[in-house]
Amino acid sequence: MKTINNIILFVFLSLISFGLMSQTTNPDTNNAKPRTNLNESVIITTQFDPVVNEAMKLSENPSIFDTTPAVPEFQYEIINKVYPTKLAVAEIKPAKVKGEPIAKLFNGNVKAGIGTYLTPFVEGLYSETRNKTFLYSIYARHYSSHWSIKDYPKNHFANNDINLYGKKIWDKFYIDAKAYYNNSINYYYGFNNQNLKLKAEKYRTLWHNVGFKTTYASLYRNDDAFHHKLSIGVEDLFGKWTTNELNFNALLEASKRFELFNKDKQTIGLQLDYRHFVFRFDTNTFVNAPYFMPSYPIVNPSYNTAMLIIRPYFDFKISKFQLHTALSFVPTFGSETNFSILPTAIVYFPIINKKLYFEGGIEGGTERVSLNTLRMENPYISPYLDIKPTSNLKLYASLNSTFLESLGINLQAGLQNFQNHHFYTFDTLAQLNNMFNIVYDDAVRFYAKTHIEYNIVKVFSLALDAEYQTYKTEKIDFAYYKPAFITSLTLQYIVADKFIIDFIPTFKAGQKAIYKLEEKKLKPIIDINLNAEYNYSEQLSFFLRLNNLAFQRYQEYYNYPSQRFMGMIGASFSF
Repeated sequence: MKTINNIILFVFLSLISFGLMSQTTNPDTNNAKPRTNLNESVIITTQFDPVVNEAMKLSENPSIFDTTPAVPEFQYEIINKVYPTKLAVAEIKPAKVKGEPIAKLFNGNVKAGIGTYLTPFVEGLYSETRNKTFLYSIYARHYSSHWSIKDYPKNHFANNDINLYGKKIWDKFYIDAKAYYNNSINYYYGFNNQNLKLKAEKYRTLWHNVGFKTTYASLYRNDDAFHHKLSIGVEDLFGKWTTNELNFNALLEASKRFELFNKDKQTIGLQLDYRHFVFRFDTNTFVNAPYFMPSYPIVNPSYNTAMLIIRPYFDFKISKFQLHTALSFVPTFGSETNFSILPTAIVYFPIINKKLYFEGGIEGGTERVSLNTLRMENPYISPYLDIKPTSNLKLYASLNSTFLESLGINLQAGLQNFQNHHFYTFDTLAQLNNMFNIVYDDAVRFYAKTHIEYNIVKVFSLALDAEYQTYKTEKIDFAYYKPAFITSLTLQYIVADKFIIDFIPTFKAGQKAIYKLEEKKLKPIIDINLNAEYNYSEQLSFFLRLNNLAFQRYQEYYNYPSQRFMGMIGASFSF
């Protein structure tokens, strides 16, 4: 509407201008010339009031159209008709988890080598270890030396071992069995043979040890179940001079777990351990060996020793704290009758979670060392021994640290109180002073030891063990053959999974001994060993062993020196 009004106003002003311009001509003369003198005065005698005669009022309003169209009516009809359909579901293939390939495991291995001083070594193993229900293995080993130490009588040695093992596994329990045989030959060469000129058979000893052990035990797969274990073993050791010791052992254990205090699992159990030893010795066999026994007769020893260990225990746990408690009742029967009660209480808890742990307390134990254990520890032991039970009570504390995944440290210190601790001394019945017997004494031992491990996977590993100990004896003047300090170091370096080098130095401080009623001091032992192995393939490898690189003729026992150096080369094959 505003636009239309502006148009009307424009037309109106134009008409007024046109009318004013038309007054410049003379109305009385039609053809007169136009006037050029425009300087004329116009006198307006009345007010100008223009009148628009043809103005028309616009009465039509603008029409507005709706932008939403009307929806037309839609009519349809439903036709019911069934069309057959076939549903085909595509098969979904199972997902495959890609894992690491299982390394090939060889069941058998044979290792053989030859060393200086005519020292052969053969070892064989065959086993089945990946069967989930039945495992078995057979192991055989031979190691001997056929060269004597200079300036000493014949001192060869030989060791032979055969072990058989089998294990059958069911859903809730397993049964295993082990049979073993060991044969060893040693010479009592710790004397001067220049004047005696004895034949080697006169001072040679031969041992045979045969044993069998079987165990039935539950698999502890259900925490709430009643767990149990039964083990039976028998071992017979017999030697050249009709020495014979028969050992029988039976162990029965039962335990049950239950919840207590915030649903922490607690364990209560009972252990019964019965050990029986039968020892026989015939002195008549020494008639042909007069240099071993005196001329006067001695009584043939024949005795039985039995001990029963009744040990109830309770494992207590609250949050991070764990406590193991037990009380051992030990009656002993035989040549000596005794009864002892030995407590155990060990606490374990983290000082820094997953970094530093504490373990310590008091621990009691008792044992009767077998003749087989003694002759393996000291090959020059006398066949005529009177072995007694030993008990000890230990008070200790230890720290275990795993601040780094590759580094582990263990520190431990303690105090042990022994009753009937055995010490090695020379047998007075051996005229050549070349046999060892045992003497018993009560003793107090203080010790401190450490163990450090550092590992870089498949590259480098280190293991260090060090121990310091002191003994205070009651009857004897000092502890025989007990060094004050022992340390060993093992360094292993692997080059490209092919070449493995082991460097193993050990050190043992000087020891004291009694020889012909005199105190003797043994020099410190420095034994440096180097092993190298080259893996030619997965099945074939070669090895080199160098022992006693310090070239010391050290003595583990007085008058029994070792070879200055020993080297061996060999190969290993897996199949």
